[in-house]
Amino acid sequence: MQVRMKLINFHHLLPIGGKLEKKSYDKMCIVCYMLFSISRCIYFIYCRDARSNPLVGMNPIRIQFMTQVVNNFQPLHNTPSNNVDDTTTASSPHLPLRNKRILDIGCGGGLLTESLSRLGASLVVGVDASTKVVEVAKRHSFHNNSMLLSSDSVADEEGEEEGGNNKIRYIGGVTVEELATNWLSKNKEEQQSSSTTPNNNNDHELFDIITALEIIEHVPNPTSLLHSASSLLKPNGILFVSTINRTLKSYSIAIVGAEYITGKVPIGTHDWNTFWSPEEVERMIVSESGSNMKQIAANGMVIEPPFVTMKWSLDDTDTDVNWVGAYQKNTNQKK
Repeated sequence: MQVRMKLINFHHLLPIGGKLEKKSYDKMCIVCYMLFSISRCIYFIYCRDARSNPLVGMNPIRIQFMTQVVNNFQPLHNTPSNNVDDTTTASSPHLPLRNKRILDIGCGGGLLTESLSRLGASLVVGVDASTKVVEVAKRHSFHNNSMLLSSDSVADEEGEEEGGNNKIRYIGGVTVEELATNWLSKNKEEQQSSSTTPNNNNDHELFDIITALEIIEHVPNPTSLLHSASSLLKPNGILFVSTINRTLKSYSIAIVGAEYITGKVPIGTHDWNTFWSPEEVERMIVSESGSNMKQIAANGMVIEPPFVTMKWSLDDTDTDVNWVGAYQKNTNQKK
């Protein structure tokens, strides 16, 4: 059974040259992003051949890019975790994200979230504006094929892998801006508490890695999202962003080809006017935010022929369509 859905193009809801009150704008952000998240999640789960889904096919090279960047630009955490043999080092090729705290923005059905957890992260927080999508992600993490949670595990917001090392926490029904405000406030409270109470757990510690993959082209205010995400990074933390470049080539491939000819993604998923070039995203994060960030890497993600196989590769010379970038917070930035 093949499922195709037409997603409402919410960009037409915004008045041309008009202004929205902040409360109305925030509500619209939530509604718009929920529409996208639900469509993406349902399409992923009910697609007969999951490998034909672009997000599924793209996931391995996104992981490849991220692990390479982390290995090159971020010092490894050598503190051994509980229930893990001390002889296992942080540089293990099987656990390249060992002991990292990661935030996955727009987690959807948990495809990337689960992958990051399996690579050794001490905590992966998946956040999505849709509570329904997060519930699906939680259920999927218990599925036999996910190999994430043991069958007798009971978890609400977080669950342990069979080895007892990796954890996932899902948060639904909030925007990234709301999450950042709440998280930073609790982080400050916990830091103050830890100064008077030794060994106090800091559940809202900042993150080593934050991902915002295939998200910013679907939200009305990507600059706000990226600024909020940057605020949740530790010094030396890395923000990964992937999106689609605004070129004639991307229109031909990502919209005409993917939506109308092959039907690989639902018609209406993309709006060419909301695609972003690497230079534009760099300005959002580095030049305009004042967040003490710098771009450290960028790469194109190219689909290889025959296109129906959804086989992707990294290409640092071709960012005309899909691309991914990495941005690091300077080490002298205060938490």
